[in-house]
Amino acid sequence: MNKDNFETYSDEDLAIRWKNGDLSAFEEIVRRYQGKIYATAYRVTGNREDALDVAQEVLIKAYEKINQWEPRGSFLPWLLRLAVNRSIDYLRKRKRTSHESLNEGIARVSEDEIHHIASPTNPLELSRAKEIDEKIKKALTKLSKTQQTVFVLRHYQGYSLNEIAEHLGCTVGSVKVHLFRALQKLRNELGKFDL
Repeated sequence: MNKDNFETYSDEDLAIRWKNGDLSAFEEIVRRYQGKIYATAYRVTGNREDALDVAQEVLIKAYEKINQWEPRGSFLPWLLRLAVNRSIDYLRKRKRTSHESLNEGIARVSEDEIHHIASPTNPLELSRAKEIDEKIKKALTKLSKTQQTVFVLRHYQGYSLNEIAEHLGCTVGSVKVHLFRALQKLRNELGKFDL
């Protein structure tokens, strides 16, 4: 089967074919989602080189763990959960080995994104937006792994609560609890700063 025929296949259909040994289905998944995996890894690591490393590792891990995926839910959330978890693990490992602050890696936003979000009209406003972003990233390090994941997926990636629940394999109510607790912790942490 050539890859042109894969355009009509859902992700789940491709994953089932891949699970049954069709390597061209895996190649199509890679083609469809390597950019999304990289973007997710970049959001968490905040570094292009780290995100590239993580994206490669995620695709290898997905290849190795495809038999663990069950076709009960959507395939993409399973794949992106691997990306988020591997990104966080990567940051923890990097922190242990180089004693770097996790602050460098949590949800870094580029200057263009800050400009778009905050719409600063002058360099002073842009500088202030960057300063606030750094304080938010520092506060994010105080959250649990799940709270970080929920917050990043909701506020940096724009996922709905239902999508996050599917992504994490939990209920929407559980996502709401994690998000609520994350926001409470962030308010407490950010209250220490002069914003």
